[in-house]
Amino acid sequence: MTWSYPSELIVEAPVRLRLRYSARGDAKIIAAWLSREEVYQWWGGAPVPLEEVLAKYIGDRLPEVAVYVIEKAGRPVGLIQAWQDDGCGLDMFIAAGEQGRGVGPAAARVLAEDLTARGWQEVMVDPAVDNVRAVRAWERAGFAPTGERGVDEDHETQLMVFVSRVDTARSST
Repeated sequence: MTWSYPSELIVEAPVRLRLRYSARGDAKIIAAWLSREEVYQWWGGAPVPLEEVLAKYIGDRLPEVAVYVIEKAGRPVGLIQAWQDDGCGLDMFIAAGEQGRGVGPAAARVLAEDLTARGWQEVMVDPAVDNVRAVRAWERAGFAPTGERGVDEDHETQLMVFVSRVDTARSST
């Protein structure tokens, strides 16, 4: 089964954000983000050339992958993608200068809540275990460790699953 994606989402609090599909005009800024070690050390391990950005992070890869640019105050500050194959999940990075400001958790939560409402089951993420900031950000977004580990691009990863606030409220009543 293939699930639908939102074309745009707005986050009101704690940080006002807009998530929108990536476009060709975003390629240079995405490539610039992916040239910073703070980003690429956890996303591919090396700077990503513009041609690869155009192929992987711009355009319509639906229904397998939806790529969103995260905007804060009208300017791009990060990228989040939702994907579906044997399972479904999210991947995200925030621009080096915007990390640690609550952007990632806010964007991830609103997208995961929307996808869950659309029928997505077990929205997963797999941050590198030694990327402590990312693990904490995913936890703040509502993801919980499953206890399963894996390997992605030479990093040991921790599998986490989204726990919707709606599901949490239902189970406590």
